[in-house]
Amino acid sequence: MDLDKLLETGDRCIHKEPPTCVANCPVHLEIIDFIAEIENGNFQNAYKLMEKKIPFHQIIGRICDHPCEAHCERSKSGGAIRISELEKAVLEYGAVKPKKAWPLPKNKGKVAVVGAGLSGLTAAVDLDKKGYAVTIYEKENRLGGRLWDLIGDSLTEAILLQELKTIKDKKITVVFETAIDVNRLAELQTEYDAVYLGTGEWPEKIALNPATFQVGEATLFAGGRLTNENDSVVFSASSGRRAAISIERVLSKVSLTDSREREGIFETPLQFDSSNQPPSLTIPKTAPLYSQEEAIAEAKRCFKCQCRKCIEGCVHMRKYETSPDAYIRQINHSERIILGTHYANKMINSCTECGLCKEECFLDISMKDVIQETRESMVKRGKMPASAHDFALKDMAFSNSSRFSLVRKQPSKEASKDLFYYPLISFSDYVKGLYKGTGKTEYLFYPGCQMPASYPDDIKNIYEYLVGHVNGDVGIYLGCCGAPADWAGQQDLMAENVAAIKKVWDEMERPTFILACSSCMRIFEKYLPEITVQSLWDVYLKEGLPNKDYLKTAQTLSIHDACGTRENSDLHESVRKIVAKLGYRVEELEYTKEKTKCCGYGGLVYYANRDQADAFVSERIGESQNDLLVYCTMCKDLFVSGGQRTYHLLDLLYPKDNVELATRKMPTFSERQQNRGRVKQILLKEIWREEAMEVETADTYQLIIPEDVQKKLEDRYILIEDIQAVLKNAETKNERFCNPETGDFLAKLRRQNVTYWVKYAKEGETFIIKSVYSHRMEIVEG
Repeated sequence: MDLDKLLETGDRCIHKEPPTCVANCPVHLEIIDFIAEIENGNFQNAYKLMEKKIPFHQIIGRICDHPCEAHCERSKSGGAIRISELEKAVLEYGAVKPKKAWPLPKNKGKVAVVGAGLSGLTAAVDLDKKGYAVTIYEKENRLGGRLWDLIGDSLTEAILLQELKTIKDKKITVVFETAIDVNRLAELQTEYDAVYLGTGEWPEKIALNPATFQVGEATLFAGGRLTNENDSVVFSASSGRRAAISIERVLSKVSLTDSREREGIFETPLQFDSSNQPPSLTIPKTAPLYSQEEAIAEAKRCFKCQCRKCIEGCVHMRKYETSPDAYIRQINHSERIILGTHYANKMINSCTECGLCKEECFLDISMKDVIQETRESMVKRGKMPASAHDFALKDMAFSNSSRFSLVRKQPSKEASKDLFYYPLISFSDYVKGLYKGTGKTEYLFYPGCQMPASYPDDIKNIYEYLVGHVNGDVGIYLGCCGAPADWAGQQDLMAENVAAIKKVWDEMERPTFILACSSCMRIFEKYLPEITVQSLWDVYLKEGLPNKDYLKTAQTLSIHDACGTRENSDLHESVRKIVAKLGYRVEELEYTKEKTKCCGYGGLVYYANRDQADAFVSERIGESQNDLLVYCTMCKDLFVSGGQRTYHLLDLLYPKDNVELATRKMPTFSERQQNRGRVKQILLKEIWREEAMEVETADTYQLIIPEDVQKKLEDRYILIEDIQAVLKNAETKNERFCNPETGDFLAKLRRQNVTYWVKYAKEGETFIIKSVYSHRMEIVEG
């Protein structure tokens, strides 16, 4: 994993970039933090932020010309935040006595400051803090320059004098009533290591660098109104501060220009969309100064501008209170320094890899790609927790085993000739399709592993439809595309799966795959681009719907697009056209089509962090009052488990009598595997008329499993066959504990890397399962 490239991706994230108000504040007050403190009533904390960033904050905070407000995003929706009024309120309600600062030894050099106005005083104080011996030359008999012209209701003489006392308290040398002309300025340059000119006016034109305030190549620097060309108070202070930085750099013999792009006013890359924000009018003052309550109310109007588009759409990033830049730093820390932590691993395995973040980001930062690469790295380094994806990978292995996997060509014309009789051949599209068979497989129906698990009774119907409607022979291929291995970062296992699919494709003379699962579509696009694929739903739209008895009572549905279809706009439209043909109205969700959200199953989050998966479900189903329509079986099962009425498209195409389809619960893990096996048996017996293969099971005991124990089975990823194996071992080998007081038994058995515990009682030939437990661990032999 290229960690340097990873960090570059993180650096592109603009989540923490300053808002326009901060970028246009010459001294860069941390305005979001400042306003947040006021909003929370913490005026003292807000005061400390002013004290930290604004030179002579008691002065500037009262008379600032606030260029920040002209760039406030709130101005588009109710009026700019009155930052200047909030600063005045903070000075009134939050002022604290300053801490006594211990002066540094003045041994770094001597600097002359010409002019005791605001820019000169700022430069002097900043240089004094850095350890320079500063002498101020002022032509008048007092400090402050034009600040005295600004005395009024906000800035009183008493406050000005108190602030100017800072110069005396710091023991900075001041030479009053000393005018400096051009000749004397030249002399000062020879007497001092550097000179700052902040006189407001000068008889000669000064050519200086606007970024460094240096005059030519000399040790002369200038600021204030000599550079601002306006009367801005805060600009004057900013120029003095920035000139002080330049002076220190020159005297320290370091680069004068490096990393100074964001001093003063700059253009922030932050993009904040306020178009959907409700308007909020400026809070009026009922007195010359905001009351605390008024200041708090005004602060609450602030958007706290940050780029949060990806975060707003992602319950995962919100749960972990992170953003792409912070997330990437955590991954880098985990990979480079501590080589994996429990917290980081769980967070990384809690991302569904749905891709919405990239869709929302105008910079195309994809945490999906970052997380995928990280998981693959964790697997390579042996840092992926075995328990995170163990069950999902075993379930994948089941789907690719002989208990489910099946490859068959369309039944031959010769083998089907007993069906070619009237009226069957006239009225059955399926039989017509068999009669037209050529023996060459043009299409291969690949339903995936989850649709047969949730809709076992529909696979035969779908296959017969395809044979009867598609122009060309249609074979079938049962198995798993490998999505669990991909999500788990198991690239070796993924390569094996891809090779197996390619082998079948080649042996079947490279047919077009008809895919029913959105995850399969994603996998084929990513790993098998050479295989031509077609969506089952596109076939239905093109060839006609199987159920002619359309809905008689119109209903409005909201369509949830599976996240695996994010970039498949044609499929989105096909599904909506099918729904319209069926007589339903569609009300789109806010996050839909290319901006759809995940149901919580993606990325195997359902197995790695069930609470996180539940949060995805809860957020999504809360976005509509309508029944949902999906075309991914896991989306259907999870939404229904969350209490949301949800239809799968198959529910509408192949309706069942006397079944409430919108609330049908998802099968248990054991039932899912049993359903897959049943699909294979049905197809072999009823389509290919072969003898059904014996199903390998450990079901030899009659079980009673209470509902609370059944929930534990699902929560702990325990199958019925695991229970049967534990009981068989306990009963045949007498490897069990007996509680003499209750007569209950406790037995355990290790199967591969999982140890199962079962507490049970016996009533004749029946076993009552009272509790179950499992723990997964990997034994590493040294």
